[in-house]
Amino acid sequence: METIYCAACGVQMSSEALACPQCGHPTSNQAPNAVMLNSNPDLIGPLLVTASPSMGFGDAVRSLFKNYATFSGRARRSEFWFAYLFQALVQSPIFLFQSIAQESGSSGVEALGAVIYLVAALGLLIPVLAVTSRRLHDAGKSFGYYLMFLIPFAGPIILIVKLAEEGTQGANRFGPSPKFS
Repeated sequence: METIYCAACGVQMSSEALACPQCGHPTSNQAPNAVMLNSNPDLIGPLLVTASPSMGFGDAVRSLFKNYATFSGRARRSEFWFAYLFQALVQSPIFLFQSIAQESGSSGVEALGAVIYLVAALGLLIPVLAVTSRRLHDAGKSFGYYLMFLIPFAGPIILIVKLAEEGTQGANRFGPSPKFS
């Protein structure tokens, strides 16, 4: 067994330790998905917490409708991307039906397709904007950052990059991390 010294306080410890036994400073032996949190002022050192598993498709859809118009808080990447996948899976067949009806020339079927598409689009507009807001909050940005898509060419790319990057670890001004809570 090899011994190492704590970078913070200099105490000798085992090379297999995850944190210093005296001050709690982490070593390089942490689990790959561990993060340091110290929300308890009574604790001297950092608290090591592992990430919860990512949200599945069904859980993300339930969360989308459970938090229908909740623009506050934070959302994990999996919740956000599954919400957009759900929106695409709902709207694509309806759009296809509308396109086929438009080609057929039947005004009644075409109008029905347009109404169904409009109802689906409006029904998903608020929850998708809400999950986008919560996703931006997880990345440490306000919902106003969503207006980046108005900048030609670069704006949508910058917005997608921000939505795809990992959220801030621990609590930020928008609340606790959904990944580590």
